[in-house]
Amino acid sequence: MWRWENQNQVVVWIWIGIGLFFLTTLFITLLIINYLKSIKKNKKKVAALVRNTKKEYGENMLSLQEQDRERLAEELHDNIISQLNIIRLTINEKSTEELSIDLKRSMQLVRELSHNLTPPDLSEIDLADLIADYLKQINKNIEIIFRHITVEIPISNPVKLNLFRIVQELITNILKHAEASRVDVSLRISINYLMLTIEDNGCGFIVSNHSGGIGLRNIQSRAQKIKAIYKLKTQPEKGTKFIACMAIQ
Repeated sequence: MWRWENQNQVVVWIWIGIGLFFLTTLFITLLIINYLKSIKKNKKKVAALVRNTKKEYGENMLSLQEQDRERLAEELHDNIISQLNIIRLTINEKSTEELSIDLKRSMQLVRELSHNLTPPDLSEIDLADLIADYLKQINKNIEIIFRHITVEIPISNPVKLNLFRIVQELITNILKHAEASRVDVSLRISINYLMLTIEDNGCGFIVSNHSGGIGLRNIQSRAQKIKAIYKLKTQPEKGTKFIACMAIQ
């Protein structure tokens, strides 16, 4: 009788063990299934994020391309075509020397436009030299002072290009709208950070009245691409100061 009870207890404990093993296996299986579902869900989220990022990047690229086309059309119409039209209308009234000067001025405008659209090989020129070369080509009655303190540290081509385009955008706006007599451009590059400052003594403006303009949107988009923070300080009749700063990675 005692042995029979012991055998029954052993059988019971065996079944209890089997039940616990089954429950443990089921619990682990459910955990694995949930884990795999979580991985699949996260993969979908990452894929959606990548698609959205690519879409946003594509939209930004299209926007920048459209802005560049508009700028090109504006430059051609306001400067080059206007200059050539003046030559055409006055060709019988001016001397050969005067016409030659007008043609040279038109050729200079074309060279400036070409340089603006296609800067030199970015991998072979420093950012400071790139900006200095651009500023030297500006043929306007305005004083432009360029100061730079830099260390020899590699800067990626996308950063160079976007900062160069920002400089172009700001200088173009100053020449067209600021009525300034002086522009101070400063570039400071250290081991840890890069800072660009452009300041003019022009008429200034109210930022809220121009926040939707193509120029400011273009600057904002390019600053975001290189993860730069920037600030635009301006008031009517008090000039404009632009400051951009970014970490050197």
